[in-house]
Amino acid sequence: MKNEAAELVIASTASKSTYAGAASMFFGWLASSEAAIVIGMIVGVAGLLVNWYYKAKSDRRQTVEHELRAARLRRGMTSDTDLGELGRDD
Repeated sequence: MKNEAAELVIASTASKSTYAGAASMFFGWLASSEAAIVIGMIVGVAGLLVNWYYKAKSDRRQTVEHELRAARLRRGMTSDTDLGELGRDD
């Protein structure tokens, strides 16, 4: 769980850096500064790649979780836990 939270923070930061890179590239274009354009492109592409990596990783994890839940439902289990029904004494 702690690992997933860290990955969400990294993906969020990567998304923000993609926008920052695009903004830097735009303002560099307005100022006719080639260095700002190149730096903006590098930051934007790097943020996009990091974001893509962590989103793909999250998607794979959610697919596995979905398959496990579907398997539980096929076996007739309606709950996501191994606990019995509440209020029932065994």
